[in-house]
Amino acid sequence: MHSEKKAENIACYLMILPMLIGFFVFTIYPICWIARYSVYDYDGVNAIYTGLANFKRILTNEQGYWKSIVNAVIISYGKLLLEIPLALVTAVLLGKRRKINDLYRGIFYMPAIIGVSVSAVVFTKMFATSGGIVNDLLKQLGFINEPINWFGQKWTAMAVIMLMSVWQNFGINMLFFMAGVQGISKDYYEAAEIDGATKPKQFFKITLPLLMPVTRTIILLAITSGIKLLDPVMLLTNGGPGGTTNVVMLYMYGYFFETNTTSPQIGFASSLGIVTSVIICILSVIYMKLSAKSEKIA
Repeated sequence: MHSEKKAENIACYLMILPMLIGFFVFTIYPICWIARYSVYDYDGVNAIYTGLANFKRILTNEQGYWKSIVNAVIISYGKLLLEIPLALVTAVLLGKRRKINDLYRGIFYMPAIIGVSVSAVVFTKMFATSGGIVNDLLKQLGFINEPINWFGQKWTAMAVIMLMSVWQNFGINMLFFMAGVQGISKDYYEAAEIDGATKPKQFFKITLPLLMPVTRTIILLAITSGIKLLDPVMLLTNGGPGGTTNVVMLYMYGYFFETNTTSPQIGFASSLGIVTSVIICILSVIYMKLSAKSEKIA
């Protein structure tokens, strides 16, 4: 009996071993590596210990970094205003198990599995100044007389970045919301119908309150992923025009891979990564505190 238990334990450990190895190799080791080189002037070849000089530089002499943080926060919170309500409403409408709903779910989730580069090409063509679908449509509807240079101005370029990010991510959030909707007992809705509650009232009095735990988690994940946004910005604007749409991950990328400087500044980029991680943690804690406080008030 004892040997069987021991064999069972060994089998369990062997099953989780690949994940543990992956966790240590691809998560713990990179964190330790970045923490180490954040106090060095390191270019990939030579490493000179500088103490807290990199962090002092970030706090006192790196305005571009703080502007990129602000841009990332604006994009992160701005896209939530469209992404979360759209995902929630779609999840409620497609919550019932029907074959046609399965088709729509697949269609709405499809952008999440399409490559980012393909999505960027689509949006670049759509919002092109000359011959772009969006400009042509706005002209035909009479909203504009001259084509808009979407990527030539900060706020229009950021709006396109937000739209592409929403298009890519709302399908994932829709599935999260759908799982939450399907977990709500039908008894609540049946009792509400007996009491004469309309569908909108059922949504606001039953669905929305019972989805709040799921909603808080989805919003938190969306905020953190929005701040860490890189690919859409790199492929659509590469931080342009004039660096006005630069975001924090693209800013760090520039120091890691020489696009901001003549040689890599890996040590400085590592310190940027640590500061960014701290900022994301602070924003996450603030959000969780505020959401917990609002839950107590409710």
